Amino acid sequence: MNYTNTPINKIGKVVTGKTPSTSISEYYDGDIMFITPTELHSDYVVTKSEKTISQKGFDSIRSNTISGTSVMVGCIGWDMGNVAVCKETCATNQQINSVTDIAPEYNPMYLYYWLKTKKEYLFSIASVTRTPILSKSTFEEVLVPVPSKKVQDAVSNVLTSIDKKIASNSHINDNLQQMAYDTYMHLFFKKQMNGTLGQIIVENNKSTVQVGEAKGSSGKLPFFTSGDAILEWNEPMIDGRNCYLNTGGNAGVKFYIGAAAYSTDTWCITANRNLEDYLYLLLLSIKPELNQKFFQGTGLKHLQKPLLKDRRIYIPSDEEIREFNSKIQPLMDMISANTRENKRLIGLRDWLLPMLMNGQATVND
Repeated sequence: MNYTNTPINKIGKVVTGKTPSTSISEYYDGDIMFITPTELHSDYVVTKSEKTISQKGFDSIRSNTISGTSVMVGCIGWDMGNVAVCKETCATNQQINSVTDIAPEYNPMYLYYWLKTKKEYLFSIASVTRTPILSKSTFEEVLVPVPSKKVQDAVSNVLTSIDKKIASNSHINDNLQQMAYDTYMHLFFKKQMNGTLGQIIVENNKSTVQVGEAKGSSGKLPFFTSGDAILEWNEPMIDGRNCYLNTGGNAGVKFYIGAAAYSTDTWCITANRNLEDYLYLLLLSIKPELNQKFFQGTGLKHLQKPLLKDRRIYIPSDEEIREFNSKIQPLMDMISANTRENKRLIGLRDWLLPMLMNGQATVND
């Protein structure tokens, strides 16, 4: 294929985000997304943000806003280089450089996928004092090897079809989990406490594998950590229906059905009497309390397991849990199945991505 090395500022307009004045309350909690680097870790297309701004807030930083299909890149901090797309008029903070008003001869999704392969490169050209910063001027001059528009479209269509399926599975899982959570809350939230968490918790063996060991590894199994990241591992440590809890920092509760592995800083537990799914949803319902009462210590806080085991709860009868499981277990089974499919799809996408970008693989008509 023939490529034309094109600087990013010839592909579109580069905009560095800006934060509206935080001292003016009417600038916030509106209907317009205010995207921060946190959102660059989610789906490939950002459709919602944790923070929002009002029209007045938007107008106060109008020259630093984006519209249409824009490609956003995190350009400050040790985690720089994360990329996402936004298809709406919105604003970002100053840690993000966006390519907006993209010229018609360039496919925005092609630029997005090319930048996804360049995280290490972007970091290498950043200036580093205390914090790595990729300036707007340096980012604008990054050369993108661009093929014909026809090739851009073909490559983007293949990769986007995979990402759409990944996003669809994630949204389905969000809905299924909400259904399961709502069912738990309806049936059990106000029940009179009659026992403790320690009466139903079954502790699995402590892992001997550090997070750092898993960061460079690959495998077919999920590797759970005390954080948002789910890494990969090849050897199963556990199987069945299990909860994975953060033990340091902030409360986090995950649930997975099947063979998996986990780090030394993850507390892997299950439950007796077929209460595994119930235990997970119960822990999810008290997550704010987990943070406030059961994470203690100076500096980095740690989960106080003995205190948590003494926490009073309602323990359902065998008949109640049979009825509950008949409704909930199919939902939770589907969530884990979708998670496994997404893992396979991400592997396929990440295998295809560099080859399609460098012409090692091509898309037939």
